[in-house]
Amino acid sequence: MNAHIVLAHPEAKSFNAHLSRISQRALGAGGWQTTLSDLYAMDFDPGEGPRHYKFRKNAQVFRAQAEQRFNAENGTTPSDVNSEAERLLDCDLLVIHFPLWWFGMPAILKGWIDRVFVNGRMHRTTMRYDTGICRGKKVIACVTTGASAETCSQNGREGDTRLLLWPILHCFTYVGFDVLEPEIFHGVAGSAFTENQESGESTLDTYSDRWGRRWKRSLPDPLSSTTVTGTSTKRNAWFRVPQSISRSFGTRRTRLPDRSLSQDRGAGLEPCIATGRDQGRYSVNGSEPGDFLWLGSVSG
Repeated sequence: MNAHIVLAHPEAKSFNAHLSRISQRALGAGGWQTTLSDLYAMDFDPGEGPRHYKFRKNAQVFRAQAEQRFNAENGTTPSDVNSEAERLLDCDLLVIHFPLWWFGMPAILKGWIDRVFVNGRMHRTTMRYDTGICRGKKVIACVTTGASAETCSQNGREGDTRLLLWPILHCFTYVGFDVLEPEIFHGVAGSAFTENQESGESTLDTYSDRWGRRWKRSLPDPLSSTTVTGTSTKRNAWFRVPQSISRSFGTRRTRLPDRSLSQDRGAGLEPCIATGRDQGRYSVNGSEPGDFLWLGSVSG
């Protein structure tokens, strides 16, 4: 069995790098063959653009998807992208380590997705989601935040980290991966992170043990782990809209409230995502339908 690890952090001594080494050791001890893409160490270029393509479908106007597909069909995909795509196709399990920066993934990881998820090779209209080229493969994200768990909770100032991760990880669902429940480590910043607590262990030690235990629980075969929640009919099933949101269909599209987010939170309203094409109305905590912060919709 093959596992590929992607690390997106510029510091070799970072906690993210430390966690990636735990992944390598644990998987290796479990009999897995592992490979690593340390994006910063590789100096991976995240910026898609015409400079990457010697052969062009249209030399006058650059359209990323058209050029990706043209080069994929002609065997001229840029070498750095081709090697990364091969690693994705060869692996059974993908492990992604990254910090949450400004409520999203680091730009180098986003650019890696932009370039490596090659149109025409990694996906096309007839090859995505349940028919994606990576169907049967699993992906798990190991994510760190600088803020505390309380701050990153559903009612925290920075919002629910799991909510932020949904669109990030849905990129992998698009090309066929089943997404395992992500592991999130909060408060990875400041001196308190490395100082010993009353237990005698630092938060760093506690988190390292937690990540190691997750591998021990699932090895030797993490692909059959009960943490696997994606299925052919319910992808990214680890993500749940808060139960306090009840659905009541209507014809009016949900409006963006006039109040600020902090005022909304004080009133007990919760951010949510509306799925499907119904453009329905939602009742939150007994409020009038539509009286909540609109974050957008996802197809489903």
